Amino acid sequence: MVKWVRVLLVKEGKAPEVCELPNNLKALELTVRGYIETIEIDRSGCVIIYNGINKFTEKPVTRAEIKGTFIIARVNPPELSSLNNEDIEILANSYK
Repeated sequence: MVKWVRVLLVKEGKAPEVCELPNNLKALELTVRGYIETIEIDRSGCVIIYNGINKFTEKPVTRAEIKGTFIIARVNPPELSSLNNEDIEILANSYK
């Protein structure tokens, strides 16, 4: 398992920023401030990780629908992997 993953961190009211997070459940929960849920997005192989208080069942999910901080990461089942530069460019524009 990769110890750190490069993700987009999207805080409420701020532009998405690239950061590296530890690749473990506790770090993800601390980042989104609660139990995590994931939903696939239109970019193949990528997911949004968010606070599971408001569970989404349909995509696409817009930034306005997600309350609080969320993470966008690439997934290589069964674990997370880092976003590549193309992912970052496209997704940062989609969720700004």
